[in-house]
Amino acid sequence: MQNDLRSKTVKAISHLGIGSAVGKLISLGTTLLLARLLSPADYGLMEIAMMFISFVGFFNEIGMGAAIVQKRDLKQAEVNGCFAIAVLLSLVLLLGTLLLSGLIADFFQHAELAAMISTLAVGFVIGSFGAIPEAFLRKEMQFKAIAGVNILSILLQSVISVALALAGLGVWSLVWGSLVAAAVCSIGFFLLSPWRPRGRYGIREAVDLALFGMHVTTSRVFWFLYSNADRAVVGKLLGAASLGVYGMAFSLATLPSSQITSLVTNVASPLFSKLQREFDRLNAVVIHMTRGIAYVTYPALLGMLACSQELILVVLGPKWIECQVPFGALCLMGLIKSVDPLLSQVLTSIGNVKKLAAYTALCALVMSLAFAAGAWLDGLRGVSVAWVLVYPLLSVKLLRDVCRLTGMSMRAYYRCLLPILCGALAMVAAVLLVRQLLYALGLPVAAILLLEIAAGVLAYLAWIIFVDRNAVQEIRQILIDLGAPASRFERWPFIRASRS
Repeated sequence: MQNDLRSKTVKAISHLGIGSAVGKLISLGTTLLLARLLSPADYGLMEIAMMFISFVGFFNEIGMGAAIVQKRDLKQAEVNGCFAIAVLLSLVLLLGTLLLSGLIADFFQHAELAAMISTLAVGFVIGSFGAIPEAFLRKEMQFKAIAGVNILSILLQSVISVALALAGLGVWSLVWGSLVAAAVCSIGFFLLSPWRPRGRYGIREAVDLALFGMHVTTSRVFWFLYSNADRAVVGKLLGAASLGVYGMAFSLATLPSSQITSLVTNVASPLFSKLQREFDRLNAVVIHMTRGIAYVTYPALLGMLACSQELILVVLGPKWIECQVPFGALCLMGLIKSVDPLLSQVLTSIGNVKKLAAYTALCALVMSLAFAAGAWLDGLRGVSVAWVLVYPLLSVKLLRDVCRLTGMSMRAYYRCLLPILCGALAMVAAVLLVRQLLYALGLPVAAILLLEIAAGVLAYLAWIIFVDRNAVQEIRQILIDLGAPASRFERWPFIRASRS
């Protein structure tokens, strides 16, 4: 990509990355503390409530935010119309959720869910006031502002949740913390956005954006169905405690991919839209970003898999040891889930949201059946195995759809990931070898975990420096784009890689 666009993209990713890292550290610390204050059943109830709330939330602005990012020329009246539709729709969703909350509670046989869902539904109205302002911040790639708002929301959510948990409110500490985060985000986005709802509210002018947004929403709904069908199946067939175990395993296993991938795809949305008519440049950017994600997520996921037993015992405690099997399977699934959201973003950015909706519908059907069969055959392990065996096949179809539309080579896509996967596997081998030696010495579990992590980091760095030298050059270019002087990189290992 052009130097100015590349530099702007790298800086946007860095702002989001720093914000995400700070926010995740706060969130992770809070989660670990709450895991000791709350029970698996509490987390299970919150998982059930958030499944329903998150699903309904997809209709809160019916994808108009994505339409605003994707469209090149916007008029004030049509954006005002989108804002009015979003607010009115949130009120309808709040009322509908209040009416359905009792049925959801009866279905899962937990009476407390009705009050939890009704309270969380207030977030629809709160969130509607920030949806359009946030879209403008993303369109202009103002990710530094977005990151600041997100950090503040996570910080306040953590403080409220921990304080209420210490006060003995149980699962309600999670409920009120979630509402506080939604309020902070909406207020922050509205205040920082350059857009204000001034002038005429063009409801009719907003129809085109709403129609595009409806296709985006359809694909998101189907994505949500297959992404959360596992939780629904576990909660219904195996109970709230099992869902709490599975939810904790899922949260830990998806930490690297959810954070790294989400920050890159947030930047990719406006960037891909700018390149939507230049397929050669678009494909090159997709390959480059895919490698960038994999360099971080692949070693993190396979490293967590290699030391999963020690990680769970040290971080969560013995009562969460049942997480190990689903945690390991979900780490493997993450190798694909960490990179394929970029492919979905390509379909959205080039305006082919109907094909994306069809793909996510297929995933919703196939994965739901796979989860149900897995739970019936082998409980939590069966659900986890369904991710590993079935989802990779569906990801191949997504890549094939993108390649047919943009001319990208499937072979080039997989080839760009191969050296990174090999490096991560070499790291795993080193970790497992060190693990055997450490257990033979009889060291404490916490010490073993720290030494495993150190061995993994050293092994992966050695692979990058001595084997995958393209990584060194890519890191060098990223640092230069961030403003570091090129003269600083005229030394080992950068100079060694440039001469190879």
